[in-house]
Amino acid sequence: MKIAFLSNYTSEFIIKEFGKRLKESGIEYDFYISGFNQYVQEILGEESSFYNFKPDVVFLSIDLSFFAGDLFDNLFQEDNNEIYSAVEKRFKQLLSLVEKLREKLPVTQIFVDNFFLNSTYFNKTLEANSSYSLSNIPVRLNLELEKFAAEQKGVRVVDIFSLIMKFGEKELYDPRLFYIAKSKWSKTGNEKIADLYFSHIKAYKGLRKKVIVLDLDNTLWGGVIGQDGMENIQLSNDGPGKAFYDFQKELLKLYKQGILLAVCSKNTEDVALEAMKNHPYMILRPEYFAAMRINWENKGQNIKSIAQELNLGTDSFIFLDDYAFERGLVKDQLPEVEVPDMPEDPLYYVEFLKSLDFFNFHTLTDDDFKRNKSYAANQERKKLEESFTDTTSYLKSLDMQIIIKDMDDFSMPRIVQLIQKTNQYNLTTRRYTESEVRAFYADPNYRILEATVKDKFGDYGIIAGVILKFQEAKVYIDTFLMSCRVLGRGVETAILSYVTKIAEDKGIKIVEGEIIPTPKNEPSRDMYKKHDFTKKDGYFWELNLDEKKIEFPEYIKLVEHSADRVSN
Repeated sequence: MKIAFLSNYTSEFIIKEFGKRLKESGIEYDFYISGFNQYVQEILGEESSFYNFKPDVVFLSIDLSFFAGDLFDNLFQEDNNEIYSAVEKRFKQLLSLVEKLREKLPVTQIFVDNFFLNSTYFNKTLEANSSYSLSNIPVRLNLELEKFAAEQKGVRVVDIFSLIMKFGEKELYDPRLFYIAKSKWSKTGNEKIADLYFSHIKAYKGLRKKVIVLDLDNTLWGGVIGQDGMENIQLSNDGPGKAFYDFQKELLKLYKQGILLAVCSKNTEDVALEAMKNHPYMILRPEYFAAMRINWENKGQNIKSIAQELNLGTDSFIFLDDYAFERGLVKDQLPEVEVPDMPEDPLYYVEFLKSLDFFNFHTLTDDDFKRNKSYAANQERKKLEESFTDTTSYLKSLDMQIIIKDMDDFSMPRIVQLIQKTNQYNLTTRRYTESEVRAFYADPNYRILEATVKDKFGDYGIIAGVILKFQEAKVYIDTFLMSCRVLGRGVETAILSYVTKIAEDKGIKIVEGEIIPTPKNEPSRDMYKKHDFTKKDGYFWELNLDEKKIEFPEYIKLVEHSADRVSN
C-alpha cells in the first residue's frame, strides 16, 4: 500500500507512529513524505517524484496557524469578517489544489485534515463577545470543507478538530516544538493523530468487526439476575443503574449501523429472558440479538456455535464480558476473537465502548440499516425450513425475487463494502478500494453487476457483486462474491445464468472464471465445478456456451434487470 503525506509543517513524528500501527496490523506499506511546506509544488508539479510514486492514499494536513497566521496578526486593525474573507480566499485556493490532485490521481483516496486554532490566538473575554473573535474561523472553514468533500468522489475529511476537543491542547501540544521543529504536536499528540489516521485506513480498507457478543450479568445490567431477581438488578435511567442503561444505548447505536449483537451468558435462560423482555429500562430486547446462548456451557464453544449459526468467521467477533476468567478462557480457546479488557467500574463502560476502534465507516448504506432485520427474518426462514423435508419445495415457498442490474453511483458504496469484507463466498478475494471500483466503472471494458434478493420474509438488500471484464473472445469474471445470508438459496446459479446471457447477447461463447483459495473461502470453491465449468491451468475455469447452458432457477423470479451497461 503506497501512502503519501503532504503538509505545511513537520509531520515526520506522526508518520513514524502511523507506520508502527500499520506494521503491527500486518499491512505492508511504502511512504512518500514531501519536503517541508512543499505541498503546493508537489501537487502542481507535472513530473514530480510525488506523482511518479503513484500513491494509493494521500494525507493532506494543513496547520491553520502556518497557513494563515500572518492574517491573524491584523486583528484589531480588521474585524473577524474581514480576516475570514482573506483566509477564505486562501482556503479556496487550497480546495482548487485538492481538485487538481483529484484530477491527476483519479483512483487515489485523498484524506484532508480539517482545521483548528490553538488558544494562543484567542483573546479571553473578547471571544464570542466582539467582532475580534477568531474561534469561529476554523468552524466556518470546516463546514465548507465538509461540503466540498461531500461533492467530491474519493475525498474524505479527517476530524482533527474533534480530536483536540476531546483530549485538549495541554495533552496534545508541545509549545517548544512549534519553535524548534515547526510542529506543535506532543508525543501524545503524534500518537493520537496516528491512531486517527489508522482508523481512516481501516475504514478505507473495510477492516472492521461484524459481531459484538455480550455477557449479561454485570455487563448489560448490574448484579446477577439469578440471585438478585429482575426487580433488584441495577438498570435504570438514574442512579447506579444509569451506567448500564447508557451502555445499552451506545450498543444500540452500533446495532443501527449494522453491527450484529449476540448474547453469551451463563444463566438460566427463562430467568434471563424474562428480564430482557420485561424490565422497564431494558433497551436491548431479545429481538435486537441475532443469536443468543444463555446456558451453562463453555463460552468459547458457545461463541463458535453462534458463528456457525450466523455463518460468519469468529475472527469477525468481539467478546465483552466483565469477568476476567471468562475473557481469558475465550482468548485462549479462540485467539482470533477480539477480547478487550472491560473497565472494573461500570461508570466507564460507555467511554470504553466508544474507544474501541473496530467499527470504522466512511459511509453507511441502506444495507447496513437493513442488516439486523435481515438476520431476524432468517430466524423465521429457519422455522419454515424445518417444516419441509424437500429442499426444492422449501425454496419455492420462499417466493424469492432477484434484481440484477448494473452498479450505479448510489449502490457503489455497498459494492465496495462487499468487496472489502466478504470472505466465505468470494472466489478471488480481491480487495478493491472505492477508487479502483470507480475506475472499473468508468472503463468500457468492464461491467459491474449488483444483485438484490427479496422473499416473503423481507429484503436481503444488495447481497452480491460481480466484476466482468470483456476480452476479445471471452467474458472474464474478475470478481464474484455473495453475502453468506443467501447461501443455499441458488442465488449464485441465478447470477451465473445472467452472466452467460450477457455473454451470449454479445456473441461471446466463452465465460472464464478464477478461484483463488484462501483460508476462509472454502464454501465458494466448488461453484464453477457445480455449474459444469472445465478446469484449466492454475486456478482458472472455463464454460463453453455452445456446449453447456446454465438455467435460471425456476423458484427465483427475475423482476428487474439491465438490458445493457448503464451510462455513466
